[in-house]
Amino acid sequence: MKSLTWWYRVTGVVYVLLGLSWLPVVTMATVSQKIPDFDGAPGGTAVTGFADWMLVFSLDLLVLGAFLLVGSRRPMAWLPLLWLTIALGVVRGIADDVYMIARGYPPLPFLGFIILHAAIIAWGVLAWRGVRRQTGARLSPR
Repeated sequence: MKSLTWWYRVTGVVYVLLGLSWLPVVTMATVSQKIPDFDGAPGGTAVTGFADWMLVFSLDLLVLGAFLLVGSRRPMAWLPLLWLTIALGVVRGIADDVYMIARGYPPLPFLGFIILHAAIIAWGVLAWRGVRRQTGARLSPR
């Protein structure tokens, strides 16, 4: 159970930190590193739209991180959140990073995030298996 509790805590902190790092005030300062040859005019539609998207993405990560931290208090009661986080890691994490690399974005940062998401997924699955072996628990308590 301790491994599952720590998975919730560490993953929650990671998502909160990622959410903070994607706030527009932080990311707009490094947009040229994230998107080489970004040609949006300052204050223009492209820049404004990108900043708006970053805000929504940042809030998404912050909310997930906060829920994971709350869930760490009673991990068995929050098991669906574990599987949601794993599913998001596969789709919004790994699959999206592979897509971005295929689109021609610099691969190194995306490879780092693929490794991060894979580690979160693997640890979550292993922690769940450990709890299941110890308790015979199902996906969620009944």
